[in-house]
Amino acid sequence: MRSFSIQSNTFRLFAISFLILYFELVCIRWLSSYVLYLGFFANFVLLGALLGIGAGAILASHRRRLIIYLPPVLFVFFSLVLIIQPQVQPNFRNFIYFTSSIAWLQIPAYIFLPIIFSGVTTIFTLLSQELGRLLNEFTPLRAYTLNILGSLAGILCFTLFGFLSLPAWVWFLISGILFWLLLPRGPSFGRNTLLLSSLVVVIASSDYAFANRWSPYYRINVIEVRGDQPSRFRYPDTSEGADNYVLFANGVRHQEFTPVGNNLPFYNDPYSAFKAKPDYKYVLVVGAGGGNDVSFALANSVEHVDAVEIDPQIARLGQKYHPEKPYNDPRVSLHIDDARSFLEKTKTQYDLVIYALPDSLIITANTSNIRLESYLFTLEAFDSVKQHLKPGSLFVLYNYYRAEWLLQKITDMLITVFGEPVYYYYVETQGEPAVFATIFTGSKANELQESPLAVKRASLAGFVPATDNWPFLYLKDPSLPSYYSWSLLIILALSGIYIAIISPKGAINRSRTPFFFMGAAFTLLETKSIVNFFLLFGSTWVVNSLVFFAILAVVLIANALAARYKFEKIWILYGLLFLTLILNFAIPLKTFLFEQYALRYVLATVFLFSPIFFANLIYSTTFRDTRQANLAFGANLLGTMLGGATEYLSLNFGYSTLIILAALFYLIAFYSFRRMRSYKAM
Repeated sequence: MRSFSIQSNTFRLFAISFLILYFELVCIRWLSSYVLYLGFFANFVLLGALLGIGAGAILASHRRRLIIYLPPVLFVFFSLVLIIQPQVQPNFRNFIYFTSSIAWLQIPAYIFLPIIFSGVTTIFTLLSQELGRLLNEFTPLRAYTLNILGSLAGILCFTLFGFLSLPAWVWFLISGILFWLLLPRGPSFGRNTLLLSSLVVVIASSDYAFANRWSPYYRINVIEVRGDQPSRFRYPDTSEGADNYVLFANGVRHQEFTPVGNNLPFYNDPYSAFKAKPDYKYVLVVGAGGGNDVSFALANSVEHVDAVEIDPQIARLGQKYHPEKPYNDPRVSLHIDDARSFLEKTKTQYDLVIYALPDSLIITANTSNIRLESYLFTLEAFDSVKQHLKPGSLFVLYNYYRAEWLLQKITDMLITVFGEPVYYYYVETQGEPAVFATIFTGSKANELQESPLAVKRASLAGFVPATDNWPFLYLKDPSLPSYYSWSLLIILALSGIYIAIISPKGAINRSRTPFFFMGAAFTLLETKSIVNFFLLFGSTWVVNSLVFFAILAVVLIANALAARYKFEKIWILYGLLFLTLILNFAIPLKTFLFEQYALRYVLATVFLFSPIFFANLIYSTTFRDTRQANLAFGANLLGTMLGGATEYLSLNFGYSTLIILAALFYLIAFYSFRRMRSYKAM
């Protein structure tokens, strides 16, 4: 006998909305952790989900309930990914991706990304048909309100799981329960129940077999090494005798926890490369990780170390497993924060600032190409470091930079900001990664002792610098790499064919055009808002989640106003929208860098979200009287996919361009709305 929750359309619409948003986040996180390099292309997973949601809503009138086919598709899809664990094989010539692992199956990006995209699209099409059916059971704005409330709950739930570092099998267990509640009872119900249960068991088995820990950013494994014998795929014990520990993130060898005496010599370069031993008192380590860099600072008798690490799980593992326990030293203050945000907040002046291999394996927001460290490597970020250096101090960066052009680009930026020569120790290694360097700048760099490895640069090589508007350090020049272009073209072509095939007669017509372009514009506004909030408050998972939550809250408020008041002159709303877009384009973000964080948050939220508010007031007003809510909603979701693809133009032109593109899409939406013969005919 069905429970009340299954019979209630209100609960079912809330539940399916929760599940769609929640499972979208699950797919992005889980797939990125098992497919090498996919973390750099997670927005392709998002695009697949958006297409699937839109397609499912359009298929609401299909006589068969497609959700009955979802459990076998889920089981096969995730099991194959887990068994094969393939690798996206991008072209490294002009765009650098940091990793050191190679999978046995490497597939070119322009082939593999459409495959992943198609799989995710299929999953969300089968799931979202239920959403489309339920949207038509309510008045449009009532349905939209329930959809937004469910989405808000989905974000909150997944954010909570990230905060608690819960394992992936818990994510899938929650999904499986909701899938099961929404399944129709019938001949396939028993089989589907078994498949959903089996999928949870498979995910749980992989978590156990690989000894997975889950941070808000990565799937993490720690391997204990005794002599030459690593003990992979099990939790290390805490007994004495291990020589070191190796940390893998998303299957990639990412860090080691090693004593000072057994570690690589570059860690000691900031202390040993000078004619006289430096007397550092206050040191800042950015990207402190498990604590190797902090250990060297302590071994060189510094008075105090501020260690900044963005990943709380990695920091906790360093506290537990690093042989020298550097984070337990009273001279160390550990800060779990984005380093750019930390520099905005701290008043401390440092003798030494170290960028300690701060490279990541993921993009920090699924609607953008921003990596965790992107805003650490811009002209504005380097200037912030400069402002926190004492006279006669030093800024050091070291990493495996993969390409000589990247090393030259960084040194160009440092020369521009510091206005003096840059020195670096350059070491060529065999194969990939190809270039390792320790870079020195600041007035103390002039005291380096002579070395055959040392290179001095005082002139610019002419590379386009990374800035807060164009924060793409790892892209050689402003451009759209060919594998992105081909992948996007293939995906857009497949999407057009797919929608043309599945759409019922009359589903695609002029009355859906405004919704389509409003969806495209909204995605660009959303991306620009997220990027701006990263600059104001840090590129952390918490900020990312809070921004998405705040955006949906603004949408909910706009929807409530549209339900209460009838806005007859919609051109006034468009006028206010374009005004706020112009202000967002013209007023620099640094205007909101107030020292009081509460004031910064309030004013930035009102300013940055004002276009989103008016955009959704327009959407809700237009959506209110639509006769087929599922088709208007589906068109809007398909538009968000176009916006997600258009976002890649930021690689060419920077993020300020997104406001111009959003304004263009809204202009098309307004024009198409005006051309419709009757507003009430929709």
